[in-house]
Amino acid sequence: MESINEIQNRLQGLEDIKHLLRSVRAMSAIRWRRAKKHLEIAQSYAASVDTQLGTILVHRGGTLPQNMRETPTSNGEVNVGLITLTSDRGLCGNFNTELIAKAMFVRNILNKKNKKVKIISLGGYGERMFQNAGYEIFYTEKIPSSQAVSFINMRKVIAHIQAFYESKAIDELNILYNRFNYFGSYTPKSIQILPPKLSDLTTTQTHPDKTLMVNSDPEQLTSFLIWEHLAAQLYLAFIESTISEHSARLQTMDSAISSLDERVAELEIQYHTIRQEKITQDVLEVQSNIREHSNKRK
Repeated sequence: MESINEIQNRLQGLEDIKHLLRSVRAMSAIRWRRAKKHLEIAQSYAASVDTQLGTILVHRGGTLPQNMRETPTSNGEVNVGLITLTSDRGLCGNFNTELIAKAMFVRNILNKKNKKVKIISLGGYGERMFQNAGYEIFYTEKIPSSQAVSFINMRKVIAHIQAFYESKAIDELNILYNRFNYFGSYTPKSIQILPPKLSDLTTTQTHPDKTLMVNSDPEQLTSFLIWEHLAAQLYLAFIESTISEHSARLQTMDSAISSLDERVAELEIQYHTIRQEKITQDVLEVQSNIREHSNKRK
């Protein structure tokens, strides 16, 4: 049986761990609220971009710019870029593992359709998991979700994607991320952003006035707005992924703290039991010494 000192040391160690978990939980709560505010701003900007893009597409008759080519026919192999949004750190339950499992499932499905998947990993945790599983990573970028990520980070990623697209390294582009449902709930979701689904952008647009003046070159403006639309969609996905990550981490920390509390309660019972046994033993020894001394006097 453990001694009182050993149990006291274990209790102190558990209290130190609990303090660390509470600190992590507090930081995740702050970042979760911050990401929620960024989501509202990002949604507003994405809606504005889509409105402008829909207007110019209707004005142009729904035609794509010349540099936006069609997807190859089913007879040829299609290169599909698959962006996976994972965290840089762990301690968030199944947040990363479920997404990686979904990515491998999507990859196998696309391979059967004669589509070669090129993994684009955004997040250090996902990069390590793909490498450990023996998967080749086409492009990787570490975007820390612990801080507020600006839209500039997404522009840099989209600039690389645009270069891959124009050099024909990829023909399609999908984003796989954990879509936020509500606190504590998220769902791995895959969306296609290249080629863009123009029908979703033009169906809600009214035909513009014929006197509409476009100061910029219509083709260049359309190309710019399409890539801006893709950057906004990627940013929205990243923000939702970040919200889901911190939500999962909050739940993980709550569960860990609850487990620690249960263990502390068990150790405290054990501590008091041993302490009471020690006190009882000391009392019995005192009584025994008194009797022995009394017998000697007789």
